[in-house]
Amino acid sequence: MNSIPKDIIYFVPHYTENGDSVLILFLSGEKKVVPMSIRSFSKKLYSLYAIDCQAIKKLISQRIGQKNLLPIVLPDATFIPVKTRKAIVKTDPIFGYVNISQIFKIDDKGEGFEMLLRCGAVLSCLGSAKYFKKRITLASVITDYLQGVWSQGALKIKEECELVNVFGLE
Repeated sequence: MNSIPKDIIYFVPHYTENGDSVLILFLSGEKKVVPMSIRSFSKKLYSLYAIDCQAIKKLISQRIGQKNLLPIVLPDATFIPVKTRKAIVKTDPIFGYVNISQIFKIDDKGEGFEMLLRCGAVLSCLGSAKYFKKRITLASVITDYLQGVWSQGALKIKEECELVNVFGLE
């Protein structure tokens, strides 16, 4: 991946003839399909910043009181999970992620909602607009918190992630 995460407007699961892929929309308007799962793609985003995916997810989960559908919070971008498709097979991923800074307007359509993005693109979403707005609020709170933690450096991050005695030494 050659682009900086803040240049990504959204990334969503996408069916191709070779199986699941990720469709990415960039600020430039360019769309790319990457042959990997959403889970792998999000892990790669964290790895770009040398962030331990499991530790940050645990911290986010504890802070917002939620175990699933956590936002992806990076030093220069925050992505919120949004349901973008129905699964063909039960195990298919149905949630993509939208850059919180790129959301312009949310229009409730009764059965789902549309998200108007700052670039003018529209993303059709499934689920409740009200619940998605709650996710925006939670993501904003945890983003502000983590920005403060990151500004204090690695020792503070270690404390916040509760990485005490990492190697099991006495």
